[in-house]
Amino acid sequence: MSNPLLKIRAFVINDILKGHGSDISDDLNLAEAGLLSSLATMRLVSFVEDEFDIMVGVSDPRTRFTTICEIARYVDEKLSGVEK
Repeated sequence: MSNPLLKIRAFVINDILKGHGSDISDDLNLAEAGLLSSLATMRLVSFVEDEFDIMVGVSDPRTRFTTICEIARYVDEKLSGVEK
């Protein structure tokens, strides 16, 4: 399976930011930077669920969908069965 971080980064840049922001850091807090609206968060959750065949918990987007790195870590934990 390919790297979740790369897939998530590509989705954020191509679908959420519409190709702009390819220079953003994987550690940038997307919501605090104003890059992740509620609708964009819902689209990101849907992408993560579909792409990685996992279920995202109701409160997880608020606490875990902060940076590209944190989302990738969340996906890795879900896929390995080890969650915080």
